[in-house]
Amino acid sequence: MYENNRSHLDMKRWNPLIDQIFYEKNPNNPKEIRTYTMKWNGMANKITPMISNYHQAEPTPEMKPFHPRLMTGLNAFSRHNNGYNY
Repeated sequence: MYENNRSHLDMKRWNPLIDQIFYEKNPNNPKEIRTYTMKWNGMANKITPMISNYHQAEPTPEMKPFHPRLMTGLNAFSRHNNGYNY
């Protein structure tokens, strides 16, 4: 009856990208950054990036620099079939 008893913490252990924040500096203005927050979307069964607009800020120590190949990897991520057809 309860096949999918996974919590958000289980998903974070399974994939450490979940809830991580990356930053990218604006090439036109080095004082501006935008952030990429990787969130787990349970309805789509995949990680969905939340991308902010450029804003003036300094990256915090827990932020990591964004690499463009990260988005390529997220888009190529094959989700596991859990038996349901959406």
